[in-house]
Amino acid sequence: MKKETKQFVFFTAATALGIFAYNKIVNYTSTKKNLLSADNGEFYDWENGRIFYHASGSGKPLLLIHDTNPGSSSYEWNKMVRKLSKNHKVYILDLIGCGRSDKPNYHYTNYLYVQLISSFVKEVIQKKTDVVVSNISSSYVIMANNLDKELFDKIILINPVSMRNLNQESDKNSKIKQLLFQLPLIGTFAYNVMNNPFLIDLNFRKLYFHSEQSINNEMKDTFYESAHLDNSNGRYLYSSMMGNYLNTNLLHAVHQIDKPIYIIGSKDLRNNTKTLGEYQDANEHFEIITLTNSNLYPQLEIPDRICTIVEHICE
Repeated sequence: MKKETKQFVFFTAATALGIFAYNKIVNYTSTKKNLLSADNGEFYDWENGRIFYHASGSGKPLLLIHDTNPGSSSYEWNKMVRKLSKNHKVYILDLIGCGRSDKPNYHYTNYLYVQLISSFVKEVIQKKTDVVVSNISSSYVIMANNLDKELFDKIILINPVSMRNLNQESDKNSKIKQLLFQLPLIGTFAYNVMNNPFLIDLNFRKLYFHSEQSINNEMKDTFYESAHLDNSNGRYLYSSMMGNYLNTNLLHAVHQIDKPIYIIGSKDLRNNTKTLGEYQDANEHFEIITLTNSNLYPQLEIPDRICTIVEHICE
């Protein structure tokens, strides 16, 4: 074997071993605090995977659905559940690919989540429910409502994604990104790099929250743990995000809404005023409630204010 070939083989083996070790270290350090224990909830055996959920309180059902990214989980509603449970039967769940739910090697699509939410309402809640939903997950509720008008009563969207952004389709570049994160060793490494503590902290300070003083380590650690539970298999969801498979054309479904629908929108969130106007222009049934001093996740940053709004709408 030539010297250059030996060096190449050695370098390749050493690199692969280093990547393997890095992935193992991330898997251990990200989950060692066990912040997302499954002991306080139950599992719904859906046809595509086991779904973690928790129910509390009594009264008219209220379903809280978190945003969709690998760090997301029902923890997003952690500061609101106790207060809302005084007057409602509150359900929170971890969407498939997130938190304590299964993270199978799927092509995650908008319609997959539409199916999950519809099945959860029909088989677990078993009656028409009010629903509060965050960011991109708002599109699943809109689409589910379009397919079955008997699923939801009051619908509340928190900072929904722009319909223009949701219209972006898969192309050659997005499919290459998707394939990268699907790779067993390199894909896991790339995913771990893109979901490291530094970048999660940056997201909290620049996107999730308006005030840095409202952020605590538990929040960041929980998002980090959620992203890496189940040996970082959140990369399968992440790969579908990179491939634009969670997107869909919402315009027809928005036009079809014939009931009051509420949007809680943060004015401080970049371009959000334009997004809110986009929904209201598409359907006169949308009622906009604007917030100040909050960014993408007001349910974590100003939970008492969000609880007051939700209780007023759902009384």
